[in-house]
Amino acid sequence: MTGDRHDAAGPARRIRREKMTAWWGRNALWVAIGGFLLMVAVCFLIALTNDPGGGRPCPPANVCGFVR
Repeated sequence: MTGDRHDAAGPARRIRREKMTAWWGRNALWVAIGGFLLMVAVCFLIALTNDPGGGRPCPPANVCGFVR
């Protein structure tokens, strides 16, 4: 047959691959937006856990959690 390759994947695998390609084609923008929002949320949580002072400078009379 014309265009028939012997090394091509079977029909079931080809259909599954085409379905995934179509899904990514329809949802790529939403995946990118969701990934960006997830990255922002993770960075926000990291900033919350690593900044106990709230970004304010430590007064000289206060130890601020450090051992002298």
